[in-house]
Amino acid sequence: MTLADAAGTEEVIRKLNSYPSVEYAEPVELLKKTLTPNDPDFNSTDQWCLFQINAETAWNLGTGSSSIVVAIVDDAVEITHDDLSPVIWTNPGEIAGNGVDDDGNGYVDDVDGFDVANNDNDPNPDGPAYDHGTHVAGIAGAATNNATGVASIGFGVSLMAVKSTNSASVVSHGYDGVVYAVNSGADVINMSWGGSGSSTTAQSIIDFAYANGVTCIAAAGNDDVSTQFYPAAYNHVISVASSTFGDSKSGFSNYGSWIDITAPGSAIWSTVPGNTYDFKQGTSMASPMVAGLAGLILSLNSGLNPDDVENCIRSTADNIDGSNPSYVGQLGDGRINALAAMNCVSATLNWSPVADFNGAPTNIVVGQSVNFTDLSYHNPTSWDWTFTGGTPSTHTGPTPPAITYSTAGSYTVELTVTNANGSDTKTETAYITVNALTGCDTVSNTIPSDANYTWTWGAVNGYIGGHNFIHPQYICDKYSGLGSTNLMGADFYFTQGETSDPTAYITIMVWEDAGGSPGTVVYTEDVLIDEIEANVAGPGPGSFYITQVNFDAPVFVSTSDFYVGYELFYAAGDTVNCALTDDLTSDLSRNNTMMYYINPADDPLGLGGGWYQTGGEIGTAEWSMHIYPRITQTPPTAVIAPVVSACEGTYVDFDGSSSPNAFNWEWAINGTSTPYPTGSNPSVLMSSAGTHMVYLAAYNSCGFYHIDSAAVIVSPTPDVSVTSSNDTICPGGASNLSASGATSFTWSPASGLSCTSCPAPVATPSITTTYSVTGTTAPCSATTYVTIEVDDSAPTADFISSGDTICPGEVINYNGAISVGASLYEWTFVGGDISSSSSANPTVVYNTDGTYSTQLLVENSCGQIDTKSTSVVVKTPMECATGAEGPSASLSGMDAYV
Repeated sequence: MTLADAAGTEEVIRKLNSYPSVEYAEPVELLKKTLTPNDPDFNSTDQWCLFQINAETAWNLGTGSSSIVVAIVDDAVEITHDDLSPVIWTNPGEIAGNGVDDDGNGYVDDVDGFDVANNDNDPNPDGPAYDHGTHVAGIAGAATNNATGVASIGFGVSLMAVKSTNSASVVSHGYDGVVYAVNSGADVINMSWGGSGSSTTAQSIIDFAYANGVTCIAAAGNDDVSTQFYPAAYNHVISVASSTFGDSKSGFSNYGSWIDITAPGSAIWSTVPGNTYDFKQGTSMASPMVAGLAGLILSLNSGLNPDDVENCIRSTADNIDGSNPSYVGQLGDGRINALAAMNCVSATLNWSPVADFNGAPTNIVVGQSVNFTDLSYHNPTSWDWTFTGGTPSTHTGPTPPAITYSTAGSYTVELTVTNANGSDTKTETAYITVNALTGCDTVSNTIPSDANYTWTWGAVNGYIGGHNFIHPQYICDKYSGLGSTNLMGADFYFTQGETSDPTAYITIMVWEDAGGSPGTVVYTEDVLIDEIEANVAGPGPGSFYITQVNFDAPVFVSTSDFYVGYELFYAAGDTVNCALTDDLTSDLSRNNTMMYYINPADDPLGLGGGWYQTGGEIGTAEWSMHIYPRITQTPPTAVIAPVVSACEGTYVDFDGSSSPNAFNWEWAINGTSTPYPTGSNPSVLMSSAGTHMVYLAAYNSCGFYHIDSAAVIVSPTPDVSVTSSNDTICPGGASNLSASGATSFTWSPASGLSCTSCPAPVATPSITTTYSVTGTTAPCSATTYVTIEVDDSAPTADFISSGDTICPGEVINYNGAISVGASLYEWTFVGGDISSSSSANPTVVYNTDGTYSTQLLVENSCGQIDTKSTSVVVKTPMECATGAEGPSASLSGMDAYV
């Protein structure tokens, strides 16, 4: 059977095992792929904090349960926010709007939470300044995997909105809010507020929450002092300090031996009032990160008490002393690790382990090594690895050494994990691809899932991968175990390239290894920043071309390791940056390969100069650069043949066939509705006038490419229009034609035209004729058409009448409008009250008996005529009186009716 709510697993098992007919019941976890929510802002830039605490892998063990309630005791919560409303707690015991405390918790109509400061049931913000609690709520438990906004560590827990102030600047009724949350059934209470004062009353309220099984979590304060801060420093409260990128203490965060735990609290993106999002920072942001984790923990095992929850959070935290040498022992047990905390919980459930791992890199060349990281969960106690094709081929334990592959091919990796409750095996077939050194390979320290991120130290401090406030002279990436070999070039993913000097440049460099750092320089090549800038602009918004640097000749490196990077020059207005990987974990699953060189003569921070691991400067991040050296490959060269001028709306034949070593051609052509053709000689319709750039990427058979560019001038095509005085003429008639929109005109055919090269000829065709007129404004022309119809069809006279046999004095209505092609009507009536009419529908009265003729003559616009005649019978008065045509009976003799 499958359970949707993991929190109820143990209770279901207990009940099943109570039935005599059940031999045994045990949990077997539903295995699924890594859970990546579809919230658009869930990425390692906007929500770096969730990646830092391993939230994504933690969700593999279980997501939040709506039955677990995290109370946000704060200034307010916008419960109508699109990313909060789906998870707002609804009081099941309260009936809305009846003015009665239905559930007996002491609060009337508290259906969606309560405002304890104003004693009403509206926990929404009183105004724009009440934005703190909404941000806190989103961190703890914003609706996740709902394709909206942000994800949250709580991923499905319910949020109880407890407005606890009538002031936007302070929380005036915080402890009243705690009491409400306890009385209303909260499982976790977050308190992102406090001060330096303490009281017995407040401690008693916290003790009341603890006695009722509620886990209380509070912010440690933002004064960068070691002074105790309350309620965080009370007994039975988990006090939370704040960390930033790389696990360094946030500059504002309080610290001290009284701190229990640390969580990310700098640059946190979350919900704010107005149904939108914003960045905030503070221990106020770190605390709900822990509160949401507590809710996630209780969702996996709702039977844990507050001490159990605290133990799993604190005992599994990552040690961050290395990033905070000045605060050892003053940031609690470390920075929260959601995956480790959830593994701690799973140990209480007696679940079998689930095998999982990753390797990096997975696409290598012969002689290169792969580092593997165990990501298994549910507390395995033994690990057995098999590396087909690798050396060593097996390993026992959680941390295998680097595995070297010496033969080209695709190889399988297998991991079996075991604990007292069972075992599990993960097999990745063809997981490692080892390429032969055929000259068709690039090497990289990235993996396919790495995004091209632009990382900064903050707006004023510059780019980690380029110009920044540390002033690195050289930046490079290290490539291990590949030499000796030859390099033919490298691809650089530059995401910034700006200069006001068209001669400004950076210098691409290759170093051999010298004791683990760059040593002898074996190649240099200058690249204009303008060229980088053009590539950064790319074919459209948000995209860029790779800056491909083809070395002038093969570069031989004699050492096993080598380095590829560039030298920066610090001229005003110059900005260059290379994309970095998005891996910010601190589990050492990825090697840091990025290095800086600080020139002692330009050392703003006084580091001393020399080569530095970039990750060490930032914290414990594992950085790699998006630089891809090419090994022993002669690059193709894109060549665009000169393009003659073109006209808007016409096809242009582009020619890249002279590009040497080209196998495939990909074009990016501006000024057309089909901007991305392929092939060496595409024909493209140029749809807009102007000077347009054309780019050709010529690929060789291995997929490496070179880009050429050219400009094509597209002249506007004239907008030619034509009018006629008459679209339809009679035989022998004329129509005045007039063309406009160009500087010269040519008409065709010539028959029936007064001229063929003037703008306004007179047309006298003998038959219906379509004329074309081509207008030219050098060098472009356009053609349009006009048809002159010669109407030589005669009209057809026809009519109907209301009767053809009538009595004297009666009226006949005639309808001649049914005639075909008539423009004039001439009626002739014999014996009527009128003798003629020019109406299409005349009315005639006949007063005298007899038989009379009626005739209609019609004429069309060209003077052609047709006639139709008919007769009208007017009966005698006697015939009309008897209703008969004449005598129909006679009397004779004496026969009669009496």
